[in-house]
Amino acid sequence: MKGLEIEGSKLPNKVYQYYFIKLGKLYYVTESCRNVKRREISSYEFINDELVAFLFDIQSISQQNADKYGGYIVIRKATFEDYISQGERWSHCIDYKDKNICKVYTVK
Repeated sequence: MKGLEIEGSKLPNKVYQYYFIKLGKLYYVTESCRNVKRREISSYEFINDELVAFLFDIQSISQQNADKYGGYIVIRKATFEDYISQGERWSHCIDYKDKNICKVYTVK
């Protein structure tokens, strides 16, 4: 248990690398899919504020999604606490549907 506490106390000081997807001046927030009359409709949401953008922790997944949306990845580094704060801001943005979110739809 003591070793676990020591290891856990190192987390706030460790630097983590993570990625955002950027499309022009907008940052990726989320996506959703639904079926309407046998057609798949996908909704992709972007916002012009990096502070509430969705963060990816795996570069290959962020790059795959950036390619899908026609964007590119932005690399950031932060402490564990800053990393967690980014996720909390994103969650708050999603929960309250920020007015500045832009939606892009695709129909298949």
